[in-house]
Amino acid sequence: MIRAALVGVSGYGRWHLLMAMEQMLLGRMELIGVTVINRPQQEAICRRLERRGIPVFPTFEAMMSQIAGRVDLLLLPTAIQWHAPMTLAGLRAGAHVLVEKPVAATVGDIDTVISASQEAQRLVTVGFQDLYDPAVLDIKQRILSGQIGHIHQILVKGQWPRSTAYYGRNNWAGRLRVDNAWVFDSPINNAFAHFLMLALFWSGKTAGSTGEIATIEAELYRANPIESFDTASLRLRTSSDVEILVYVTHAGKEEHPPEVSVLGENGSITWSYERACVVEQRGQPVKIMKVPEQLDVRLRVLDATLSRLETGEGFVVTPAMAREHTRIINALHEFFPIQTVPASHLISPCGTDGETRRIPDIDILIERAAAKGHLFSEAGAPWAIPSTGPHSLHGYQGIKAGQASGS
Repeated sequence: MIRAALVGVSGYGRWHLLMAMEQMLLGRMELIGVTVINRPQQEAICRRLERRGIPVFPTFEAMMSQIAGRVDLLLLPTAIQWHAPMTLAGLRAGAHVLVEKPVAATVGDIDTVISASQEAQRLVTVGFQDLYDPAVLDIKQRILSGQIGHIHQILVKGQWPRSTAYYGRNNWAGRLRVDNAWVFDSPINNAFAHFLMLALFWSGKTAGSTGEIATIEAELYRANPIESFDTASLRLRTSSDVEILVYVTHAGKEEHPPEVSVLGENGSITWSYERACVVEQRGQPVKIMKVPEQLDVRLRVLDATLSRLETGEGFVVTPAMAREHTRIINALHEFFPIQTVPASHLISPCGTDGETRRIPDIDILIERAAAKGHLFSEAGAPWAIPSTGPHSLHGYQGIKAGQASGS
């Protein structure tokens, strides 16, 4: 039986706790420690854990000092700035690691994790949850087999409104750096990261690879009073000449669930979050597959990780696969300024979760820009400022390192 430890039960930690409980009920895993730094807010959960004989520790360091050498798997649904340092600590303690996306804020830290994983001969898997759905792997095989012909474009769209409560929920939301460590929180590195990763995965030339970005253009905007951006349009091109367009915002009026469309010479594949995947192939009946809800794909992440540890087989997302996503994030923050949307172009209604800053008609703008492959300024947004790109990413190795390199 695999002995596991969990860091955190708040936020995404709830998902990891649920994942762990399922595997414990199945008899595949035992929790030998849980870190809870905010016990007063999570007292009920802590008591339930302790009634089951699961030790609860007030700090990560206290837990690791007790379980080092006994823990097989460390679960890390923590703040972005702690992903790499805690992964490295887990590897030093002899554990395999399941870390949430992104693996780290910088490419330099991901490379450190990859090297440490190889040296320790331990597995590190990454919680890009949707890639663990068998239907997503089926789509990759359809693309590689040429069912919809040569891929020329992948389109990512999504609109999830977020209020001031979202940015006030912790000390790193909307931040670029915290306590001298890079974070680079943004829609593309957090809520919508999964869907950019789908585009990268489906543009990869082999079953287990992602596409490599050759050039990048971007327009980054903030409607909210944050360090990072909450709205963006991106135009990427891979080394195999696939155009990837990305339009995401937390400053819209209504929710528009993320959608990823793959356009080929002989058809298309449209994947809609928690809804359906529609495959249209010239001369063939339309095929519709159900896209599972978040609960199902979240549970699959730990299930796949345990299967790989038990059998050495099965698909998992590795830091090497996730590296290209972080290379894009680093390029965005190195090459493109974050522009503030003028207050004259915003409305700010208040709700139960506080103020929500909105860019009027952003959903219409996204559709107009996506239809022509334009960035927001090219689509006529009155508040938009043209991109400084395109920038070549040939030979670009991202930002060197953050906090993790000295861990």
